[in-house]
Amino acid sequence: MAITKCLHMKQAKTGYPAKHLANGLRYIMNPEKTEHGRYVCGHNCIPEQALSQMVDTKRHFGKLDKRQGYHFILSFEEDEVSEEEAFQVVGEFVTEFLGKDFEAVYAVHNDTDHIHGHIIFNSVRCTTGYKYDYKNGDWENIIQPLSNRICREHGLSVLDLEEAKEKRKQKGQEEKSLSERDRRIRRDVDQALQDAGSYEEFLENLSSMGYELRGRKRLSVREPGAGRARRLDQLGEEYTEERLRQRFGRLPIPEMTGEEIPVEWTYVFIPYRERHLTRYQKECFLRRYRQGKPMADSKTWKYRAAIHELKKLQEEFDFLAAYRIQDKAQLKAISDATKEQLWENSRARKQLRKEMVPYEEMLLFLNKLQEKQMEAKLYQEGYQEFFQDHQTYQNLLGQLKEMGYSLSEAEQTDAYFFEKEERLRIERKKILKEKRIAERLHEKAEEKEKLEAQQKEKNRKPSARGRGKGG
Repeated sequence: MAITKCLHMKQAKTGYPAKHLANGLRYIMNPEKTEHGRYVCGHNCIPEQALSQMVDTKRHFGKLDKRQGYHFILSFEEDEVSEEEAFQVVGEFVTEFLGKDFEAVYAVHNDTDHIHGHIIFNSVRCTTGYKYDYKNGDWENIIQPLSNRICREHGLSVLDLEEAKEKRKQKGQEEKSLSERDRRIRRDVDQALQDAGSYEEFLENLSSMGYELRGRKRLSVREPGAGRARRLDQLGEEYTEERLRQRFGRLPIPEMTGEEIPVEWTYVFIPYRERHLTRYQKECFLRRYRQGKPMADSKTWKYRAAIHELKKLQEEFDFLAAYRIQDKAQLKAISDATKEQLWENSRARKQLRKEMVPYEEMLLFLNKLQEKQMEAKLYQEGYQEFFQDHQTYQNLLGQLKEMGYSLSEAEQTDAYFFEKEERLRIERKKILKEKRIAERLHEKAEEKEKLEAQQKEKNRKPSARGRGKGG
């Protein structure tokens, strides 16, 4: 089930108007989240030049201010899709939904247990200059019904519209039970989250709104002129620090409030594409033909779930063959071994973090440099609005040299640690997969033994009654 959340990016209150748009693009194109950019693509633009192209469009039509862009987050259930399939799904959604009118960048992040995709598109149409306009009811009447239909065709689960309506109703009732002050704080927190690319930037956004931040373990905020501070975790379960951190692209994605665009859930659009049929699909079509059902109404989505189960069976077969498993005890032993492997992987990651300690300050400066690299390049290309960011970039570069590192040396060190982190991440992902397969097979073996025992007991009882009558 691909759940989509829609966020809007306002004009930044400080700096250049497209600051939040730039931060968002930088975040979704993060190489550590996208397999070094493997799962990043541009729509009507080049990803590396997306910001400048979007700004050019805004400047051409005289719409540099106010709403800057939109951010869609598409999240899939665990083990429902691979990175490649999710990337294809997101790309096809972008093509269908945005067409030729909008410049967009989309990416798939695989740094969490739940694969999720990000789409950021310009608020201004590059064809006509008109801004994207979301109207109340668009999600319910247009986006969601279309997405549901295509999701079924792709074999993905769908969202019950009635259930979604009930959740929105409950959220509205919850909002009414809050005080006006709490509702105001929640709206500001939601907005600060939308305009941030990290938790630290979220805190900066709150400060720029005039809030005084307090507390180390539990974050509290105090509005200008207010007497007492208000703990955020008392505003609802979605406002604990843990959930606030999760709201940067992770599942489950909470609903958020907004004045112009209500936060809604939807599903991705998957257009039809020609492809070769598997043997299983051919058998399904043949069965429908013999039943006298027309091929034009084949509904391939019905067989996609079964094909997914066949893939799981194939994984289990390969696993059994690779480890030459003969009984349930071997499955248990492998499952226990994966726990040990996970511990070793965790120990190696901790050791790597210790190895990085002497370079933390240098890597921090490099990260700040990379955050301003896009803007500094745009200034060099003639975009004067990025002058301040260019100056910041030059200052950071000078500080890095004072630490005894050139930019290339810092990048090489960063690449070294990134490679080791990536290797450990891939290793952990592989171990977790084998652990899940082993546990799944172990459960199946126990279930089989249980059924066999029940069948033996069932067969034994009539035999016992027969002996009693004969005596």
